[in-house]
Amino acid sequence: MTAAALHASPTRAVRVAIATHTGVRVSEHFGHATRFEIWEVGPAGARHVESRVNRPSCGVGSDRADELMDASVAAVADCRAVVVARLGECAINRLDKLGILAFETEDTVDETVRQLGQYAALFEREDA
Repeated sequence: MTAAALHASPTRAVRVAIATHTGVRVSEHFGHATRFEIWEVGPAGARHVESRVNRPSCGVGSDRADELMDASVAAVADCRAVVVARLGECAINRLDKLGILAFETEDTVDETVRQLGQYAALFEREDA
């Protein structure tokens, strides 16, 4: 994230999905994620809300890949952002249609939620 994008004055918490295998570092590719850790990020900080199991869409037969990708996107549809280690264009396009921001990083989960709490665009909705 760039310094120009920081310095938010959020008024409400938003949900963020983080793909992590260990819970310590953002480590999963969106299409390979077996779970998403859901966090609420807001003006008072961040808190872990829940873990969501996910069936990976990458590496399966092409006849099921779209169905599983749709299911992965549906699993995070109530989130304002998704943070993963890597993200393909197919997933980006699907998330973008729902107004979900997508970020790639390999930072720690703690550092990621701290940075997201300072990212003004996270708290601005296109439909607002």
